[in-house]
Amino acid sequence: MEKNNSSIFNDLSHTLVIAEAGSNWKSGSYEEDLDQASKLIEVASKSNADAVKFQTYRSETVYVKNAGNVEYLNDSKNINEIFKDLSMPYKMIKELAELCESSNLLFMSTPFSVEDAKQVDPYVKIHKIASYEINHLRLLEFISKTKKPVLISTGAATYDEIDFAINIMKKNQNCQIGLLQCTAKYPAPIEDMNLTTIPKLREKYDVPVGLSDHSVEPVIAPIMAVGLGATIIEKHFTLDRSLPGPDHAFALIPEELEMMVKGIRSADKSKGDGEKRILEVEEELYKFATRSIQAIRDIHSGDILEEGVNIDVLRPGKQKRGIPARFLLDVVKKKATRNIKNGQGITKEDYI
Repeated sequence: MEKNNSSIFNDLSHTLVIAEAGSNWKSGSYEEDLDQASKLIEVASKSNADAVKFQTYRSETVYVKNAGNVEYLNDSKNINEIFKDLSMPYKMIKELAELCESSNLLFMSTPFSVEDAKQVDPYVKIHKIASYEINHLRLLEFISKTKKPVLISTGAATYDEIDFAINIMKKNQNCQIGLLQCTAKYPAPIEDMNLTTIPKLREKYDVPVGLSDHSVEPVIAPIMAVGLGATIIEKHFTLDRSLPGPDHAFALIPEELEMMVKGIRSADKSKGDGEKRILEVEEELYKFATRSIQAIRDIHSGDILEEGVNIDVLRPGKQKRGIPARFLLDVVKKKATRNIKNGQGITKEDYI
C-alpha cells in the first residue's frame, strides 16, 4: 500500500482505519495461531480497512513478577500468565507482515519494550505507542529515532504525560506524530468516550488526532469522532466474540467491522472542502426556489416600482429570475426602464 507517510495521519478525505487484532490471533499451536491471524487479516482486507495492528510483548518485560490477578471482563486471572500466554513469537512478525502486504494492508504491531520495537521495526511503516507506555522513556526514545510516523494512544493520560511523549519525539527530530483519544477501559462505556477532547488535543498540540475506540458500539463513537475532526480510527475486531481470550468480548465481528468502515468512508465523503458556497447540486433549486424580486403585475416603462403593488419578493420557479431579495430596498421607488410582464424578474438593467 503506497502512502505518503508524512501525511498518513492527516488525510481529511480518507480516515486511516486501523483494524486492531490485538491478541485475538491467539488460538492454540503456532500453526493454529498463524491460521487465525491470517483469517483476521482477510477480514480486515474485505472490510476495506487500511491497516491491521497486532501487539508484540514479553511478559517479563511488561509486569513485575507476581503482579497478581486482574479483574478483566469479570474473570480474575493472573496478569503475568495472561501476557505469557498471549505473547507473539518474534518469528511470526515477518509472516504476518507478508500476509498484510499481500492483502494490500499496512502491517502494524504495538511494541511494549525496546527489544519488541527492534523486532517490529523492520516490518512497519508506522509505530504505535500504547496508552500505558506513554511514559516509557527508553521505548519512546528508540521509536522516535526510527524517524517513522508514530501514533500515541492517550488513555488514562494527562497533558503532562502527553507533553513528555511528544517532547521526546521532537527532541529526536521526529515530528510525524498522531495522537489517539482513548478511554482505557475494556469495554469502554459510551458515556465515557470523552470525544470532545479530539479538537482540543488537535488545537493544543497541532498534530493529527484520532480515536482508539474500546466501546462495543460499531459506529457511534467512530462517526462522531470523524465529525469532530478525527483522521484516524482504531477499533478491535475478532472472528467470533465467544472465542476464549481477553479482547474478543468487546471486539467487532466481521460484519460490524465492515459496517464501521463503510460508515467512516461515507462520513469522509460528507466533509466537503469546508468552503461555504452554492454547490453544483444546489444550483437547480437555488434558481427555482430562492426568493428574488419579481413583477406581480404587468409593468410599463416609466412606472415606479412599488413593493406589494407591482413588485414583490417571491420564489421565481421557472420564470426569469430577478435580483436577490436582499436588494429590495435598492429597487423600491425606482423607475422601470422597460416593459416587464407579470411574473418576470427585475434585473439591474430594468430600473434607474
